[in-house]
Amino acid sequence: MNFLDAYRLWWLLLVPVLVWLAQPPKPRVVTWTPHFDAVERALAARRLRPPRRSNLRLLLLLGACGAAVAAYGGLGVPAVPGPQRLVVLLDASASMSADDGAADDGAADAVTAAAPRRSRWQDATAQLRTTLAAVPEHVEVTVLRCGGDLLRRHGAFARQVRDLGEPGGAAAVDFVALAAQLPDDVAVCTVTDGQGQTSLPTRGALRVVGGAADNAAVLDVQLDDGWPLPELVAAIDLVAFTARAAEVQVRIDGDAVEPVAQAVTLQPTLPQRLTVPLARRAAGGALRVTVSLPGDPLAADDVWSCVLPPLPAPTIAVLADPEGGPYANVAAEALAAEVSGRVVAATDDATAGLLLVDGGQIELRPGIQRALCFGTRLAGRAAGEVLLEPRVTDWDRRDPLVADLDLSGLRVLVALPETLPDGAPFLFGAAPGGEPVPLAVVAGGGERCSLHFAFRLADSNLPLLPAFPQLLRRAFVRAYGTGASATAVRPALPAGEQDLRQPAAAPDRPLPPFGVPRRSWRGVCLWLALALLALRAWCR
Repeated sequence: MNFLDAYRLWWLLLVPVLVWLAQPPKPRVVTWTPHFDAVERALAARRLRPPRRSNLRLLLLLGACGAAVAAYGGLGVPAVPGPQRLVVLLDASASMSADDGAADDGAADAVTAAAPRRSRWQDATAQLRTTLAAVPEHVEVTVLRCGGDLLRRHGAFARQVRDLGEPGGAAAVDFVALAAQLPDDVAVCTVTDGQGQTSLPTRGALRVVGGAADNAAVLDVQLDDGWPLPELVAAIDLVAFTARAAEVQVRIDGDAVEPVAQAVTLQPTLPQRLTVPLARRAAGGALRVTVSLPGDPLAADDVWSCVLPPLPAPTIAVLADPEGGPYANVAAEALAAEVSGRVVAATDDATAGLLLVDGGQIELRPGIQRALCFGTRLAGRAAGEVLLEPRVTDWDRRDPLVADLDLSGLRVLVALPETLPDGAPFLFGAAPGGEPVPLAVVAGGGERCSLHFAFRLADSNLPLLPAFPQLLRRAFVRAYGTGASATAVRPALPAGEQDLRQPAAAPDRPLPPFGVPRRSWRGVCLWLALALLALRAWCR
């Protein structure tokens, strides 16, 4: 024990003063009287004693004074140097979800094999609870979940390692930098599996869970989605982090496609692409790509999933001018066969996937309704000047609608440029006088649009060109724009989280000895002083 403010002990100089004040008063005047006997008899009758000093009351007073001075001087037990705060850096990256409870090469018995597998996260949290249970109560404990969203737990929740969620964070963690940022008077404990780390912290305590293991992963999946057409091709990037070539099973399933299973042999650590055409279902839904490797402990990177939009209703409504010939109906039948659809009557255009119009006049909102119009005049718009035999000069070779198509043989007999609404031209021509005129435009964009040609099918040789079926197919796709696409569900994992063969390793280190704060006895001394004074008041 020592005194925090030892200089205040000079108040003990009051002890002689208290001893002096405790002396009984002496009579100041001595009076001689012939009535001494009478006074003695009176005192005896009242049983009074002459004043004298009480040693017990004096001791109680001195004890109370000493206790009060000790409290004023800061009597207590000195502090023990050392940290009094503990920060735990708990790894919650994706690799912490790996299972380490599998039997080794079938050596475990049936009871062990039937037992539930424990993940590295469960092992780490269990070890951490045991470690924190031995930490003194006066130590302030904080647990930081590192990887993904940073979570901080303090107090009882930190000591019980509760409410920390599950591992699977997609952010890389540098534990060496995190430990270096903490103050010097704070103890650090790092709990990790060493995955994705070039080195582990040399400061503070360290717990390393898990070990080396083989792992196969789906690195990425690229979909060549022909929406609104049913064409779908998956390019799957696979990798096996093994010591030798490994055979994995790849399965593609879900509500959106017909199931496909295939065995693939992967070379160690070398990414390999697998291209698989898929039979897409019209209703859309989830698509999952799963890779399986015997003994693979990490399931977080074994599955890639996305959501595919449903295919539009592949129905084509035809509205043709009776004088235009059979070209519109033949084109609709060819387009329906191309997109696996069907042709419906024009009266059902409200539910049609595409409206094909050849000639005549129609009430149509360009760019709002999906339509393919050939020489069709919109309601409220004059037909304008008729061009005879306009010459086709060029087409927009950068537009996917007509890119790589050969339209050099296109001949147009009659064109009505005034029937074209406002839009982006992609087919250009020239009047007999040489003036440039647009012969086809795309109105609208985004999720829906309409295509308009300035001539009827019967007034050109377009239906006879080899590029015409491909143009119809592209027009159907362009009418639906970019309104739907696949939505990936699983984010990519950080680099180093998938190769479980060589994690960063270091020997475990225990927690450092913690400091003990100074324990003051000031309150005890004050209560003792009050108790002694109360006892002195009771004594006579």
